[in-house]
Amino acid sequence: MDIDDPTLRIAPAEGADRDALADLLVETVAGNGSVGFMHPLGLGEARAFWDDALEAVVRGERIVLCAWRDGELLATGSLALVSAPSQPHRAELTKVMTTTAARGSGIGAQLVRALEQAARERGRRLITLDVSLVEGATAFYRRLGYSVAGDIPEYAHKPLGGLGATRVLWKLLDAREPVATAVVDPAVDERFMRHALSLAERAENEDDEIPVGAVLVSPAGEVIGEGWNRNITEHDPTAHAEIMAMRQGGKRLGNHRLVGCTLYVTLEPCAMCAMALVHARVARLVYGAGDSKTGACGSVSDLVSDPRHNHRVQVQGGVLGEESGRRLTNYFRSKRGKPPL
Repeated sequence: MDIDDPTLRIAPAEGADRDALADLLVETVAGNGSVGFMHPLGLGEARAFWDDALEAVVRGERIVLCAWRDGELLATGSLALVSAPSQPHRAELTKVMTTTAARGSGIGAQLVRALEQAARERGRRLITLDVSLVEGATAFYRRLGYSVAGDIPEYAHKPLGGLGATRVLWKLLDAREPVATAVVDPAVDERFMRHALSLAERAENEDDEIPVGAVLVSPAGEVIGEGWNRNITEHDPTAHAEIMAMRQGGKRLGNHRLVGCTLYVTLEPCAMCAMALVHARVARLVYGAGDSKTGACGSVSDLVSDPRHNHRVQVQGGVLGEESGRRLTNYFRSKRGKPPL
Protein backbone atom coordinates (compact mmCIF):
# COMPACT_ATOMS: atom_id res chain seq x y z
CA MET A 1 0.00 0.00 0.00
CA ASP A 2 1.38 3.41 -0.98
CA ILE A 3 0.35 5.33 2.13
CA ASP A 4 2.40 8.23 3.50
CA ASP A 5 3.99 7.28 6.82
CA PRO A 6 4.66 10.21 9.20
CA THR A 7 7.09 8.08 11.24
CA LEU A 8 9.33 7.62 8.21
CA ARG A 9 12.26 9.98 7.63
CA ILE A 10 13.67 10.21 4.11
CA ALA A 11 16.92 12.10 3.92
CA PRO A 12 20.07 12.37 1.76
CA ALA A 13 22.71 9.78 2.58
CA GLU A 14 25.73 10.89 4.57
CA GLY A 15 29.13 9.38 5.15
CA ALA A 16 28.03 8.06 8.53
CA ASP A 17 25.35 5.98 6.77
CA ARG A 18 27.87 3.92 4.81
CA ASP A 19 27.89 0.84 7.05
CA ALA A 20 24.08 0.63 7.20
CA LEU A 21 23.92 1.00 3.43
CA ALA A 22 26.53 -1.74 3.00
CA ASP A 23 24.55 -4.10 5.24
CA LEU A 24 21.41 -3.50 3.16
CA LEU A 25 23.31 -4.12 -0.08
CA VAL A 26 24.69 -7.42 1.21
CA GLU A 27 21.20 -8.47 2.38
CA THR A 28 19.69 -7.60 -1.01
CA VAL A 29 22.30 -9.56 -2.97
CA ALA A 30 21.93 -12.57 -0.64
CA GLY A 31 18.20 -12.47 -1.40
CA ASN A 32 18.92 -12.68 -5.17
CA GLY A 33 18.17 -9.00 -5.72
CA SER A 34 19.48 -7.77 -9.08
CA VAL A 35 21.52 -4.72 -8.07
CA GLY A 36 24.71 -5.41 -10.02
CA PHE A 37 26.57 -7.77 -7.69
CA MET A 38 27.01 -11.51 -7.33
CA HIS A 39 26.56 -13.54 -4.16
CA PRO A 40 28.39 -13.81 -1.84
CA LEU A 41 29.11 -10.10 -1.63
CA GLY A 42 31.73 -9.26 0.97
CA LEU A 43 31.05 -6.44 3.40
CA GLY A 44 34.31 -4.76 2.40
CA GLU A 45 33.27 -4.69 -1.25
CA ALA A 46 29.85 -3.31 -0.32
CA ARG A 47 31.44 -0.56 1.78
CA ALA A 48 33.80 0.32 -1.07
CA PHE A 49 30.84 0.66 -3.44
CA TRP A 50 29.08 3.07 -1.11
CA ASP A 51 32.29 5.04 -0.52
CA ASP A 52 32.45 5.64 -4.28
CA ALA A 53 28.72 6.42 -4.50
CA LEU A 54 28.88 8.96 -1.67
CA GLU A 55 31.88 10.62 -3.30
CA ALA A 56 29.79 10.90 -6.48
CA VAL A 57 27.11 12.63 -4.40
CA VAL A 58 29.67 15.23 -3.28
CA ARG A 59 30.66 15.77 -6.92
CA GLY A 60 27.01 16.34 -7.88
CA GLU A 61 26.85 13.24 -10.06
CA ARG A 62 24.46 11.19 -7.95
CA ILE A 63 21.63 11.51 -5.44
CA VAL A 64 21.29 8.89 -2.70
CA LEU A 65 18.31 8.94 -0.35
CA CYS A 66 17.73 6.80 2.73
CA ALA A 67 14.46 5.92 4.47
CA TRP A 68 14.78 5.64 8.25
CA ARG A 69 12.49 4.79 11.14
CA ASP A 70 13.65 4.93 14.75
CA GLY A 71 17.27 4.96 13.64
CA GLU A 72 16.91 1.88 11.43
CA LEU A 73 17.63 2.00 7.69
CA LEU A 74 14.64 0.49 5.87
CA ALA A 75 15.30 1.43 2.25
CA THR A 76 17.58 3.35 -0.08
CA GLY A 77 17.56 4.49 -3.69
CA SER A 78 19.87 6.41 -6.00
CA LEU A 79 19.61 8.68 -8.99
CA ALA A 80 22.50 8.85 -11.43
CA LEU A 81 22.38 12.34 -12.93
CA VAL A 82 23.24 11.82 -16.58
CA SER A 83 25.98 14.23 -17.65
CA ALA A 84 25.90 13.74 -21.43
CA PRO A 85 25.44 17.13 -23.18
CA SER A 86 22.52 15.72 -25.16
CA GLN A 87 20.70 14.44 -22.05
CA PRO A 88 20.73 17.15 -19.39
CA HIS A 89 17.07 16.41 -18.64
CA ARG A 90 17.55 12.71 -17.71
CA ALA A 91 18.30 10.78 -14.54
CA GLU A 92 18.65 7.03 -14.05
CA LEU A 93 17.01 5.34 -11.07
CA THR A 94 19.30 2.71 -9.52
CA LYS A 95 19.93 0.68 -6.37
CA VAL A 96 16.37 0.85 -5.00
CA MET A 97 16.51 -1.58 -2.08
CA THR A 98 14.16 -2.28 0.82
CA THR A 99 14.79 -4.52 3.80
CA THR A 100 12.86 -7.77 3.80
CA ALA A 101 10.87 -6.71 6.86
CA ALA A 102 9.78 -3.40 5.27
CA ARG A 103 8.58 -4.75 1.91
CA GLY A 104 4.90 -4.29 1.10
CA SER A 105 4.52 -1.41 3.56
CA GLY A 106 4.54 1.45 1.05
CA ILE A 107 8.02 2.63 2.04
CA GLY A 108 9.44 1.88 -1.40
CA ALA A 109 6.79 4.03 -3.07
CA GLN A 110 7.48 6.97 -0.74
CA LEU A 111 11.20 6.64 -1.44
CA VAL A 112 10.73 6.64 -5.23
CA ARG A 113 8.46 9.70 -5.02
CA ALA A 114 11.12 11.48 -2.96
CA LEU A 115 13.74 10.59 -5.58
CA GLU A 116 11.48 11.94 -8.31
CA GLN A 117 11.11 15.22 -6.43
CA ALA A 118 14.89 15.42 -6.02
CA ALA A 119 15.21 14.90 -9.79
CA ARG A 120 12.77 17.75 -10.48
CA GLU A 121 14.71 20.05 -8.19
CA ARG A 122 17.82 19.38 -10.29
CA GLY A 123 16.08 20.01 -13.59
CA ARG A 124 15.62 16.35 -14.53
CA ARG A 125 12.26 15.43 -16.01
CA LEU A 126 12.87 12.00 -17.58
CA ILE A 127 13.57 9.01 -15.33
CA THR A 128 14.76 5.70 -16.77
CA LEU A 129 15.44 2.43 -14.99
CA ASP A 130 15.71 -1.29 -15.55
CA VAL A 131 14.41 -4.11 -13.38
CA SER A 132 14.91 -7.84 -13.46
CA LEU A 133 11.92 -9.70 -14.85
CA VAL A 134 10.67 -10.95 -11.51
CA GLU A 135 7.09 -10.86 -10.29
CA GLY A 136 6.23 -7.67 -8.48
CA ALA A 137 8.82 -5.16 -9.71
CA THR A 138 7.01 -4.13 -12.89
CA ALA A 139 3.66 -3.84 -11.12
CA PHE A 140 5.27 -1.67 -8.44
CA TYR A 141 6.66 0.84 -10.92
CA ARG A 142 3.54 0.83 -13.07
CA ARG A 143 1.52 1.87 -10.03
CA LEU A 144 3.88 4.84 -9.76
CA GLY A 145 3.25 5.87 -13.37
CA TYR A 146 6.20 4.25 -15.16
CA SER A 147 5.80 2.84 -18.67
CA VAL A 148 7.52 -0.21 -20.15
CA ALA A 149 9.91 0.46 -23.02
CA GLY A 150 10.85 -3.18 -23.67
CA ASP A 151 12.70 -6.25 -22.51
CA ILE A 152 16.28 -7.39 -23.05
CA PRO A 153 16.91 -11.15 -22.80
CA GLU A 154 19.97 -12.57 -21.00
CA TYR A 155 20.89 -9.12 -19.72
CA ALA A 156 22.76 -10.07 -16.55
CA HIS A 157 23.47 -12.91 -14.18
CA LYS A 158 21.25 -13.12 -11.11
CA PRO A 159 23.20 -12.92 -7.82
CA LEU A 160 22.54 -16.59 -7.05
CA GLY A 161 23.32 -17.67 -10.63
CA GLY A 162 21.61 -17.93 -14.02
CA LEU A 163 21.14 -15.35 -16.75
CA GLY A 164 18.07 -13.19 -16.42
CA ALA A 165 16.21 -10.78 -18.66
CA THR A 166 15.68 -7.15 -17.74
CA ARG A 167 12.83 -4.74 -18.39
CA VAL A 168 13.44 -1.08 -19.23
CA LEU A 169 10.96 1.48 -17.87
CA TRP A 170 10.61 5.26 -18.06
CA LYS A 171 8.58 8.14 -16.70
CA LEU A 172 8.23 11.78 -17.74
CA LEU A 173 7.92 13.75 -14.52
CA ASP A 174 6.06 16.61 -16.17
CA ALA A 175 3.59 14.26 -17.88
CA ARG A 176 -0.03 14.35 -16.80
CA GLU A 177 -0.54 11.92 -13.98
CA PRO A 178 -3.26 9.28 -14.35
CA VAL A 179 -6.66 10.27 -13.07
CA ALA A 180 -7.02 9.08 -9.50
CA THR A 181 -9.50 6.25 -9.12
CA ALA A 182 -11.62 5.37 -6.16
CA VAL A 183 -10.12 3.02 -3.63
CA VAL A 184 -11.49 -0.49 -4.16
CA ASP A 185 -12.17 -2.79 -1.24
CA PRO A 186 -9.89 -5.84 -1.68
CA ALA A 187 -12.79 -8.01 -0.52
CA VAL A 188 -14.80 -6.86 -3.53
CA ASP A 189 -11.99 -7.80 -5.91
CA GLU A 190 -11.68 -11.20 -4.27
CA ARG A 191 -15.42 -11.84 -4.49
CA PHE A 192 -15.55 -11.17 -8.22
CA MET A 193 -12.34 -13.10 -8.81
CA ARG A 194 -13.87 -16.13 -7.09
CA HIS A 195 -16.77 -15.77 -9.50
CA ALA A 196 -14.28 -15.79 -12.37
CA LEU A 197 -12.62 -18.90 -10.89
CA SER A 198 -15.99 -20.67 -10.87
CA LEU A 199 -16.29 -19.89 -14.58
CA ALA A 200 -12.78 -21.22 -15.16
CA GLU A 201 -13.93 -24.45 -13.54
CA ARG A 202 -16.81 -24.63 -16.02
CA ALA A 203 -14.35 -24.21 -18.89
CA GLU A 204 -12.47 -27.27 -17.70
CA ASN A 205 -15.38 -29.44 -16.60
CA GLU A 206 -17.93 -28.65 -19.30
CA ASP A 207 -15.77 -27.97 -22.36
CA ASP A 208 -12.35 -29.42 -21.47
CA GLU A 209 -10.89 -25.99 -22.27
CA ILE A 210 -7.96 -24.29 -20.57
CA PRO A 211 -9.51 -23.07 -17.28
CA VAL A 212 -9.69 -19.31 -17.63
CA GLY A 213 -12.77 -17.37 -16.53
CA ALA A 214 -13.73 -13.71 -16.80
CA VAL A 215 -16.37 -11.45 -15.28
CA LEU A 216 -17.28 -7.96 -16.49
CA VAL A 217 -18.65 -5.63 -13.79
CA SER A 218 -20.41 -2.31 -14.41
CA PRO A 219 -19.47 0.92 -12.58
CA ALA A 220 -22.45 0.24 -10.30
CA GLY A 221 -21.01 -3.13 -9.29
CA GLU A 222 -23.37 -5.29 -11.35
CA VAL A 223 -22.16 -8.32 -13.30
CA ILE A 224 -23.01 -7.59 -16.95
CA GLY A 225 -20.83 -10.16 -18.69
CA GLU A 226 -19.42 -13.62 -18.04
CA GLY A 227 -17.17 -15.83 -20.08
CA TRP A 228 -14.73 -18.69 -20.12
CA ASN A 229 -12.42 -20.09 -22.75
CA ARG A 230 -14.38 -21.54 -25.68
CA ASN A 231 -12.00 -21.12 -28.61
CA ILE A 232 -11.66 -24.90 -29.14
CA THR A 233 -15.35 -25.63 -28.61
CA GLU A 234 -16.52 -22.86 -30.96
CA HIS A 235 -13.64 -23.18 -33.45
CA ASP A 236 -13.00 -19.50 -32.80
CA PRO A 237 -9.45 -18.28 -32.16
CA THR A 238 -10.83 -15.10 -30.57
CA ALA A 239 -13.14 -16.84 -28.06
CA HIS A 240 -10.99 -16.22 -24.99
CA ALA A 241 -12.72 -15.73 -21.65
CA GLU A 242 -12.19 -11.96 -21.71
CA ILE A 243 -13.65 -11.58 -25.20
CA MET A 244 -16.68 -13.69 -24.31
CA ALA A 245 -17.39 -11.58 -21.22
CA MET A 246 -16.94 -8.29 -23.10
CA ARG A 247 -19.18 -9.43 -25.95
CA GLN A 248 -21.91 -10.25 -23.46
CA GLY A 249 -21.40 -6.95 -21.66
CA GLY A 250 -21.55 -4.95 -24.89
CA LYS A 251 -24.87 -6.56 -25.83
CA ARG A 252 -26.20 -5.92 -22.32
CA LEU A 253 -25.28 -2.22 -22.53
CA GLY A 254 -26.11 -1.84 -26.21
CA ASN A 255 -22.71 -0.26 -26.73
CA HIS A 256 -19.28 -1.33 -27.99
CA ARG A 257 -17.75 0.93 -25.33
CA LEU A 258 -17.54 -0.46 -21.80
CA VAL A 259 -16.72 2.82 -20.12
CA GLY A 260 -16.13 2.62 -16.37
CA CYS A 261 -16.34 -1.18 -16.28
CA THR A 262 -13.95 -3.57 -14.54
CA LEU A 263 -12.90 -6.88 -16.02
CA TYR A 264 -11.89 -9.70 -13.68
CA VAL A 265 -10.00 -12.58 -15.29
CA THR A 266 -8.11 -15.48 -13.74
CA LEU A 267 -5.11 -15.20 -16.10
CA GLU A 268 -3.27 -12.11 -17.34
CA PRO A 269 -4.69 -11.22 -20.79
CA CYS A 270 -2.81 -11.90 -24.01
CA ALA A 271 -2.11 -9.18 -26.60
CA MET A 272 -5.43 -9.74 -28.38
CA CYS A 273 -7.48 -9.40 -25.21
CA ALA A 274 -5.38 -6.54 -23.87
CA MET A 275 -6.03 -4.43 -26.96
CA ALA A 276 -9.72 -5.35 -26.83
CA LEU A 277 -9.75 -3.85 -23.32
CA VAL A 278 -8.16 -0.67 -24.65
CA HIS A 279 -10.54 -0.37 -27.60
CA ALA A 280 -13.55 -1.01 -25.35
CA ARG A 281 -12.38 1.70 -22.91
CA VAL A 282 -12.54 -0.68 -19.95
CA ALA A 283 -11.52 1.31 -16.88
CA ARG A 284 -9.89 -1.36 -14.78
CA LEU A 285 -8.43 -4.85 -15.18
CA VAL A 286 -8.00 -7.25 -12.27
CA TYR A 287 -6.26 -10.53 -13.04
CA GLY A 288 -5.18 -13.54 -11.03
CA ALA A 289 -2.10 -15.36 -12.30
CA GLY A 290 0.55 -13.60 -14.35
CA ASP A 291 1.57 -15.11 -17.69
CA SER A 292 5.32 -15.06 -18.29
CA LYS A 293 4.91 -16.34 -21.87
CA THR A 294 2.10 -14.29 -23.43
CA GLY A 295 0.93 -11.84 -20.77
CA ALA A 296 0.44 -8.41 -22.34
CA CYS A 297 -0.46 -6.42 -19.21
CA GLY A 298 2.96 -6.16 -17.63
CA SER A 299 4.64 -9.56 -17.89
CA VAL A 300 5.83 -9.87 -21.50
CA SER A 301 4.55 -6.53 -22.77
CA ASP A 302 2.37 -3.75 -21.36
CA LEU A 303 -0.19 -2.83 -23.98
CA VAL A 304 -2.91 -1.59 -21.63
CA SER A 305 -0.81 1.29 -20.25
CA ASP A 306 1.13 2.30 -23.36
CA PRO A 307 1.08 6.13 -23.37
CA ARG A 308 0.75 6.15 -27.16
CA HIS A 309 -2.81 4.86 -26.87
CA ASN A 310 -5.70 7.23 -26.32
CA HIS A 311 -6.92 5.11 -23.41
CA ARG A 312 -5.08 3.35 -20.62
CA VAL A 313 -6.42 0.68 -18.32
CA GLN A 314 -5.77 0.61 -14.58
CA VAL A 315 -4.33 -2.79 -13.66
CA GLN A 316 -4.30 -4.86 -10.47
CA GLY A 317 -2.60 -8.23 -10.78
CA GLY A 318 -2.14 -11.14 -8.43
CA VAL A 319 -5.63 -11.27 -6.91
CA LEU A 320 -6.04 -14.93 -5.92
CA GLY A 321 -3.09 -15.44 -8.22
CA GLU A 322 -1.80 -18.54 -6.49
CA GLU A 323 -5.17 -20.28 -6.71
CA SER A 324 -5.62 -19.24 -10.33
CA GLY A 325 -2.14 -20.42 -11.28
CA ARG A 326 -2.55 -23.73 -9.48
CA ARG A 327 -5.75 -24.49 -11.39
CA LEU A 328 -3.99 -23.89 -14.69
CA THR A 329 -0.96 -25.94 -13.67
CA ASN A 330 -3.09 -28.87 -12.57
CA TYR A 331 -5.06 -28.78 -15.82
CA PHE A 332 -1.90 -29.24 -17.86
CA ARG A 333 -0.52 -31.79 -15.41
CA SER A 334 -3.67 -33.87 -15.84
CA LYS A 335 -3.20 -33.76 -19.61
CA ARG A 336 0.25 -35.26 -19.09
CA GLY A 337 -1.00 -37.91 -16.70
CA LYS A 338 0.61 -36.29 -13.67
CA PRO A 339 -1.00 -35.94 -10.21
CA PRO A 340 -2.29 -32.48 -9.15
CA LEU A 341 -0.22 -30.23 -6.97
